[in-house]
Amino acid sequence: MEIQKSKKKINFYKIVGSHPYLITFLVCLMTILVYHELQEHSPIAIFVIVPLLALIGLFLYIKRKLTDRMSALLLFAMGFFLRFGYVLATPYYIRQHDVGRFKGDSGHAVYITYLYENLHLPNFDVREIWQFYHPPLHHSIAAAWMRLLTACGISLEHAGESVQLLTLAYSCLCMVIFYRILRHFRLKGASMAIPLGMIAFHPTFILLSGSINNDMLSITFMLASVLLTLKWYRNPQTATILKLALTIGLGMMTKLSAWMVAPAAAAAFLVVLYRNRRHALAFMKQFVLFGIVCVPLGLGWGVRNLIRWGVPITYVPMLSSKSVQYVGDHSLWQRLFDFSPKQWLYVYDCFEMYGQAYNEYNPLMGLFKTAMFDELINTENFPEITGFGEVLFFSQILLALFAVIAIITVCRRQSIYIDRTEKLMFCMTYGITLISYYSFCIAFAHVCTQNVRYATPLIFIGCLFVGLWMRNNKKSVILRTLICAAAAVFMAASFIVYACVCC
Repeated sequence: MEIQKSKKKINFYKIVGSHPYLITFLVCLMTILVYHELQEHSPIAIFVIVPLLALIGLFLYIKRKLTDRMSALLLFAMGFFLRFGYVLATPYYIRQHDVGRFKGDSGHAVYITYLYENLHLPNFDVREIWQFYHPPLHHSIAAAWMRLLTACGISLEHAGESVQLLTLAYSCLCMVIFYRILRHFRLKGASMAIPLGMIAFHPTFILLSGSINNDMLSITFMLASVLLTLKWYRNPQTATILKLALTIGLGMMTKLSAWMVAPAAAAAFLVVLYRNRRHALAFMKQFVLFGIVCVPLGLGWGVRNLIRWGVPITYVPMLSSKSVQYVGDHSLWQRLFDFSPKQWLYVYDCFEMYGQAYNEYNPLMGLFKTAMFDELINTENFPEITGFGEVLFFSQILLALFAVIAIITVCRRQSIYIDRTEKLMFCMTYGITLISYYSFCIAFAHVCTQNVRYATPLIFIGCLFVGLWMRNNKKSVILRTLICAAAAVFMAASFIVYACVCC
């Protein structure tokens, strides 16, 4: 009798699907290797890959072979190629925020150049040079990256341009972290794919993938902090809370606004401590370790500047009320509640200095407009997006409305996927972000402050709750169809608009 030895087949798709972090790293590494070769060519070939991947997904869906892992990987890939195409088409000094030039005299690029050349932190009052007040982590990583590339023989100009590869990697990593959050709540099928697709195609993260300031890295740390807070809340291990301390601390070392995720973490700490009050000492030790790691990282830069030069820890440079961007001459009522037709007829961000009819003065309208187009993407600069831009904007409004309804509905009803404390954590972060954004817009009454980059947690939370709402209403075919249709229109319009902008 012959004994047949069974050969174990290697399931490639299972390996790939179970290691999304590894795949993201390998894709980004491959990008680095071909980046300089592709820079001289049109990114149209990169953008063509996106609809091809969508067709593959559609084919697998029709054949009933589209698994959750495969749909996630296809969305990762489409999101990556969208971002990569944008980075290829966009020089580091185009459509940036406070960046300037590497050979200039101020801005984030000069901050990076200073660290690249001097190999030490600024030894002067950071208020003397514009943007040097920011914590130094992102700029230090960028300077080290440029050092590495120039040591390999790459010119300083190309090394500076390649800083966009770092922000591209951060933006891709955000997709993976968000996927982990969706899986944490056991979302699957459409309730997983739709929120992930909205993040993969969201213009904010396409734009920020090519922006070499510190926004994208701080967002990445904030999102990682949310994931680790959820993991610690359900399984409060010391190793997890130390990782959480690192992500919050490093986030604040990148940009101080990363503190906005800390109150939700504190709420989780208090709830877990109360539930385990008989073992309070063990948890107090964890909290002490958290503070030892997080506080020096998060506040070290601000305390250093306060002691040496008297710079307030929360220092932000104030623009003049005589600036062409100033909108403080509008009443508070107008700024908060004026939604006149002119603001809806022109769906792109309005600056008088760029030739528009008025300065954008309503923070909510500014939030929606910059989320889709930032400040300089409009029909004047890109007439070919006419029509598609309007579809993108209004599909976003519909999805935002769905998100608000989803948050209210999910928070009011019991769910087996998310408990009351987790709902509280997300509502706290949502509320703090919104209050912080409005406070900033009112205190610094200029058009440039009304930008979605100061309120990105709203996007992630809204998308997550749309997924939870769909998961809780599996039998509601009409609701799920409406959300899927709106999301499909949003993703298609986003692709078309940014393909037009870049090609």
